[in-house]
Amino acid sequence: MEKFYYLDSAATTRVFDEEFDLMKLLNENYFFNPSAQYKQAISSKKILDEARENICSILGGKDGNLLFTSSATESNNMVFNCLHLRAGQEVLISAGEHPSVFASSKLLEKKGIVVKLIPIDKTGKVDEGKFVSMLNEKVALVSFIHVSNETGAINDIKKLTSIVKSFNKNIIVHSDGVQAFGKIKVNLRDLGVDLYTISAHKIYAPRGIAALWFRKNVVIDPLLVGGGQENGLRSSTENMLGAASFSFAATKLDAEREKNFELVTNLKNEFLRKLFESDAGKFLKLNSVDGNSPYIISLSFLGVKGEVLAHALELDGVLISTGSACSAKKAGNRVLEAMGIDSTQIIGSVRISFSAYENYDLNEIVEIIVKNVLRFEKNNL
Repeated sequence: MEKFYYLDSAATTRVFDEEFDLMKLLNENYFFNPSAQYKQAISSKKILDEARENICSILGGKDGNLLFTSSATESNNMVFNCLHLRAGQEVLISAGEHPSVFASSKLLEKKGIVVKLIPIDKTGKVDEGKFVSMLNEKVALVSFIHVSNETGAINDIKKLTSIVKSFNKNIIVHSDGVQAFGKIKVNLRDLGVDLYTISAHKIYAPRGIAALWFRKNVVIDPLLVGGGQENGLRSSTENMLGAASFSFAATKLDAEREKNFELVTNLKNEFLRKLFESDAGKFLKLNSVDGNSPYIISLSFLGVKGEVLAHALELDGVLISTGSACSAKKAGNRVLEAMGIDSTQIIGSVRISFSAYENYDLNEIVEIIVKNVLRFEKNNL
């Protein structure tokens, strides 16, 4: 494959080489259906359960349940489709949510449930003052993204959950932790949430496996029915290979989280320093702020269209995005708009997302970006 620099790790990540060895071993010796009754299948079930217990432990959520799903989108859809919500109740979601939360929550309106957007401030975080004013006796569910997939903004989930529970302990709190898990410290016992979404392919494990963690007192109905797997909550043959790989990656990232965070922070800072000091620096505007996750940066080059720049960089071997891959086909950027960012700046926005396990030549990357920015700015493309 031709040389390229991958700067879109918020979209997906490579699978660790060690996981291929693990999956080969499991496929050769434990390929059995975990729900079958013979002893070989029971061994497969044990591996599945060990993966579940390990991920729960890493999450700090051993007192809850971990439901394996096929994707974070499925997990988020379960939150809004499978809780016992009824007409007349209200659901609050932050304006910075992932499309799978935004879209699935809006479906509740067909059931007579009122869905309201919690404003976010210019940093991309939940506006706490405006949020508090939205709480009332009709609110049944609140959802806050932990780390923004667009800007890297980190919401104070512990504080926000505390605000909710102080108002009414019966309000259910969900957080989409897809861009947080494995990158920043996550302790569900400390955060206090009732449900939490995570995904494997964001942390160097395969696609097709994710999870929804929820407290044991949360009553949730199945989205998929059939054979009754996953304690009756998700029928379909269990993805034991995916779960074991997910568990392996989660363990590795948990052990290396602090080291990786420092490495990526240094990468981000050096990258931005070089960009600002370059000839393209005068056109550069940051949509992300200090204190955000270093793994994700949203930035704009004034006078340059983000989509045009992303395609040009691809031809030069630098892979970036214009934002979440799940909303790439839609015009504009809902999250940046909610932050109050000027439309001309949004047009020029791109997302850079780093990995601790990719190799970057920042000098070459910046040189390629600057070359294209100056070319397109001159021609107003």
